[in-house]
Amino acid sequence: MHADAGHLPPILFLLGILLVTIKGALLLWMVKQRAERRRKTAALNALLAAYRRGDFEAALPFVEGLRDDDSTYRYFQGALLMQIGNLKEAEKLLQQSIQLSEQSEITLRSRGMWAKKALQRRLELTSLRRSTLGQLYLEQGRYDDAQLCFEASLRDWPGCGSSHRAIAETLLRRGGDPTAALKWARLAVDEERASTGLPEEVHSTNLGEQLATLAWSVAVALRDRPQVDRLVSEAESSVGDRLVTSCAQVQYLSALAYSTLGDMERSAHHLDEAARVDRKGQWGREARALAAMGR
Repeated sequence: MHADAGHLPPILFLLGILLVTIKGALLLWMVKQRAERRRKTAALNALLAAYRRGDFEAALPFVEGLRDDDSTYRYFQGALLMQIGNLKEAEKLLQQSIQLSEQSEITLRSRGMWAKKALQRRLELTSLRRSTLGQLYLEQGRYDDAQLCFEASLRDWPGCGSSHRAIAETLLRRGGDPTAALKWARLAVDEERASTGLPEEVHSTNLGEQLATLAWSVAVALRDRPQVDRLVSEAESSVGDRLVTSCAQVQYLSALAYSTLGDMERSAHHLDEAARVDRKGQWGREARALAAMGR
């Protein structure tokens, strides 16, 4: 005889209810997860849109949408505060972000080969966070601290052209060995040209920054005006106008290159452009300060 649906044994009836409950809870969890991902993606997109146009204060409220990832939350908040000029608070948040990222690395390492790709991604994120903190130290003139950040960043991500570029910039700012600065700057450009897998916008803005740093290095080490002109032109073309911070950085570094060559008129032009483009951020702030010293 077969039991009909109305006469199921109690145990099977209870199991059926349990399965329905589990399935319902799982579906509810999946819906919530999708909604959370959409919310987080929307917050990140809004943050990046404001960052791209250089409106850092407008970007700050959107950081709240990233609170579920404490390391990322602290990083973006610190990076934005650095642009605004609140360097003390930015330093604290960036340091905390790095510490949290390092803790995630320890967890991933404990999982062995199963977490190899996730660990590599985490190391790259930690590298970028160290570089941001290093850039803050450069603005403060804390060159030893900046150098340590960039060297650690390079250990986390050995093929990252931006870390090579930052080491070159540190040497140039502190009046270090011009030959060494030129070597690092050339390596940065070579690494960036050879890089693959990055979004086109990231690749082109990175390359613009590397080329402008190389232009400054060439000016200091070689005093080669034609090569500086060519590198600055290529840097401006590569960076375009999509990302205010990178555009202003290229203008600022170009100004330093022409100042080194003694062309103060051309240098002033690039400083004015950096200040015009980046009215609220780090590079505009540095450009205005440098321009004021020369006037």
